[in-house]
Amino acid sequence: MKVKMSILFLFLLIFGTYSIFGIVLYTYPQDAIPKYFKLGDDLSGLCNDIIKALNSELSKENIKIEYKSKNPLTISEIFNALEKNEIDIFIGAAYSEDRKDKVQYVKTPLYGLREMFILKKRSSNVIHFSSLTRIGVIGDTVTSKSLPNIFNKSQITAFKNINEALKALDENKIDALFYSSIVLGYILSQNPNKYEKLNLVDEKYYHYVVLSKKVNNYVSQKIEEAIKSFHKKGTIASLINKYKLQDYVLPGNVVEILTVDWKPYEWYDEKEKIWKGFDVDTVTKVFEKLGYKVVFRTLPWERCLDAMKNSAYDGIMSLRINDERKTYLVFPDEPLSTGYDVLFKMKNKNIDISSLENIPSNIICGYSIGYAYGDWFWNAKFKKEPVIDDVTGFELLKNGRIDLFVCNLLVGKSIAKDLGIENDVEYSKIFSEKMIYYVAFSKNFHGTYLSEIFTPELQKFKKSSDYENILKKYGLTLKDLQF
Repeated sequence: MKVKMSILFLFLLIFGTYSIFGIVLYTYPQDAIPKYFKLGDDLSGLCNDIIKALNSELSKENIKIEYKSKNPLTISEIFNALEKNEIDIFIGAAYSEDRKDKVQYVKTPLYGLREMFILKKRSSNVIHFSSLTRIGVIGDTVTSKSLPNIFNKSQITAFKNINEALKALDENKIDALFYSSIVLGYILSQNPNKYEKLNLVDEKYYHYVVLSKKVNNYVSQKIEEAIKSFHKKGTIASLINKYKLQDYVLPGNVVEILTVDWKPYEWYDEKEKIWKGFDVDTVTKVFEKLGYKVVFRTLPWERCLDAMKNSAYDGIMSLRINDERKTYLVFPDEPLSTGYDVLFKMKNKNIDISSLENIPSNIICGYSIGYAYGDWFWNAKFKKEPVIDDVTGFELLKNGRIDLFVCNLLVGKSIAKDLGIENDVEYSKIFSEKMIYYVAFSKNFHGTYLSEIFTPELQKFKKSSDYENILKKYGLTLKDLQF
């Protein structure tokens, strides 16, 4: 018995703060509802509930989280305490480049949220940004440092906490308040007739478990395993619903990916109300194996790219790599799929498309805005007309408004079939190199992590019978997508 106790003592001495109960990780609550509420001498709130769930899950490892004090502190005070090893852990903080070398972040996020503006309810439905000249923020937060550049910094007021900021908003000392959707969304849900939000798609980011540098890898790993287990069981999702935050906060295992109709790679089935396509099925299956759930969103392609420049979503598919996109996107090492671009024309058009040199310079060729075509297309001497998407391009082609349209071969054949003109169109030989398509991620902490874990899982999945079955479902084989 003495030998066993000595081993336990040595284990605790190596792995963290120790007591007769095991490893104790001390924390502070934050002065931020609904993450933490002070109820008399007790605490409540979303992150407090997560601590309770973690304690239940980690009890079998003899790890426990305890409050060093129940007096709420600002996020700046909490990070100072972590950096000084005054506390060991904090539940519910955004990643910060300024803090990454001073603390540890558990890479699996707790929940995703967005930046958000709220203002006092107005009688008019039209709100002009130009009228919002005085903006309130919460000082020393990640959100306060990412306020859009359209606002003059001299007109920004930093407040210590949300209560001070709301008071200033109520007293018309500021025009709007800019902060995270978890806090402002909760305030909106509690005061629907008092405040309203601006309908903007702002940057998406995540809250994590943060550890002091002294906490070892063993404890960090057990916490990460617990968070993954919560996502699998729906624990975090249930807590989000408990606090009526489902319109403002998503569980950390939900990956939002932007795409457009690009059949057979990806498209929205209006009848079944689901996204389909061999790229859709592949991405969904790979993320399922990683413990994530994919939610597909759609916008016009140019707006998809603009949204990703603002890190408004987690990822975008299917697209090629180019230097401009690499400035705001992270591309995994493994491509998702391949294809070839060709020129389509109506058979009744007397245009020789057997070679680019044979196409007269007065011929008009349509192309989709924002798509990355090869140099062969841009260097061709014919005229180039931008259109909003591939379907519009084929409709213009059908109606004789343009002479040619450049499109991915598989996509073009699919659109022609859907429009009932598959027997009326023909396409050129392949002038381009093979197009390599990727799912790319936001160039931030979480996007980089998703890219890292996605690559090996996709490589493994492509060697499976499940992948071959997906291709077969859409009338394709591995040979059609040789990499």
